[in-house]
Amino acid sequence: MRTTTVALLLSFVLLGAASARAADSNAGTSGANFLKVGQGSARAMAMSGAFVALAEGSDAMTWNPAGLAVTQQRELSFSYLRYVQDVDSPLYLGYAHPMGRTTWGANLSYVSISGFDVRDAQGVPQPGEDVGVRDGLASIGIARSFWYEKLFLGSSIRVVHEDIAGAVKDTFVGDVGAILKPNPTLSLGFAVQNFGSGATNVARITRGGAGVRLGDFVTVGLELSKASDSGARISLGGEFQLPEEYLDVGQLTLRVGYRNADSLGQSSDETLKSLRLDRASNLSFGFGMYTSQAFGYGVSMDYAFVPYGALGTVDQISVKLKF
Repeated sequence: MRTTTVALLLSFVLLGAASARAADSNAGTSGANFLKVGQGSARAMAMSGAFVALAEGSDAMTWNPAGLAVTQQRELSFSYLRYVQDVDSPLYLGYAHPMGRTTWGANLSYVSISGFDVRDAQGVPQPGEDVGVRDGLASIGIARSFWYEKLFLGSSIRVVHEDIAGAVKDTFVGDVGAILKPNPTLSLGFAVQNFGSGATNVARITRGGAGVRLGDFVTVGLELSKASDSGARISLGGEFQLPEEYLDVGQLTLRVGYRNADSLGQSSDETLKSLRLDRASNLSFGFGMYTSQAFGYGVSMDYAFVPYGALGTVDQISVKLKF
């Protein structure tokens, strides 16, 4: 079984690499690009988005709604995202509520962009002009497990709100997804996101991937994704959980990821230079901590750090309460 799993992953890598070479004539033609920044799960961001087969609980609302049905407890999550170029997401809330084999979920988020260099038709700066972008979303989803909790199917509907310098637009889109767990080692995932609207409003995203547990402490995720307005991307992520005997009150997990992103130049940050990450735009790092001894509840905190070359760095922190 282990040999078959490794062969499957290698085939998936080769397929993704071949697909990613092809240029896409639709690049940059869709709206609501804030949906691609990776809100809602620092764990997924730290693994470079290789998460479609590993999504679970409230995190699944962003990556694969089928993962809602994987959770066994109610979950309430909060995330804060500091993105590049003054893009800020101060609010992301997610909730998952199991009811037997069926789980309901919901999420909402807010994204703001400020600091625009506003000029008139002659190119003269207009310092008194207040121009901003305020975007957001709200979703509700449902998922159910089948086949003795080996197959999980889910769907969601989402309203995408865009306010660009006073021009307001609301768009309704849907997601569908599936996760197959044929054995405790292998997980396969597939999702289609943002369908039901024209591509010029919201880019449709198709995701497919696999997750593999290598022993008791290592998990590897692999994902191939394709947005309707860009080329295919392949992501590879891994996480290592320290054995629990090393910690008295919980678990500590270290994460790293790689994505075949385009080069974004060189950062001038001295710390990144000393770490030789000043030219990195395809790596991600992070960690997670979990304890079940916080006032009788399960509490987790995840952090992700992503260098984006000359554009700066991205940070996301997520906190989750299980009850």
